[in-house]
Amino acid sequence: MDEELHYIEDEKGRKLHYRFTPAAFISNFTPLIVVLHDERGKGSHHFEYKMWNVLTPVNSREEENDLCWLGEKDDYYIKELLQILIREMAEEYDCEEHIYLYGKGVGGYGAILHGILSQAHTVYAHKAKIRLEGLETEENDLSNLVNKRNAFPIVYLCDDNTSNSEVKDFIEACKRDEVNIDLDHCIKEDGEVETLKEVLNMLEKMSPD
Repeated sequence: MDEELHYIEDEKGRKLHYRFTPAAFISNFTPLIVVLHDERGKGSHHFEYKMWNVLTPVNSREEENDLCWLGEKDDYYIKELLQILIREMAEEYDCEEHIYLYGKGVGGYGAILHGILSQAHTVYAHKAKIRLEGLETEENDLSNLVNKRNAFPIVYLCDDNTSNSEVKDFIEACKRDEVNIDLDHCIKEDGEVETLKEVLNMLEKMSPD
């Protein structure tokens, strides 16, 4: 790990590393964006963007459950550490009502999962993995977590293949429980950083605040 990284640690000494860049400008709209990648270290470099506090957790292992921001098969310590980290950052920077998640692939799975758990305002997930193999808990299928609670995030789901069974089931679950899911505001991929910039621009425009 390099000197740019910070970390949060649990009682067993296990760490979750991350990068954090506070907003370059402070305004009435200064949200927290949590960027979850789908490959170890991919795109986890320093990223600064206008009025956004940018939190980028970094995986140190390559197991799929780690990359989905859960942890080991029967021990979801990464999920727990990331939830603590999001809560602490949101409280410190006074943006509890403005938490956003971004992810792609298995990072999209993590974005939806942690967006639900942190009661985020919005999740943007590109080609998100919805189901995980080998899990015997409700997290094996994100459709299990969809519900009618008021704090459920707005979901921007971008996938060319919405007829895929797992994606289709998730969309139907959202519509069934009247979750605000948007399939029409997808940003064309143009490199990780440029895509993220476009997504943040779009979310700024879509925000009612």
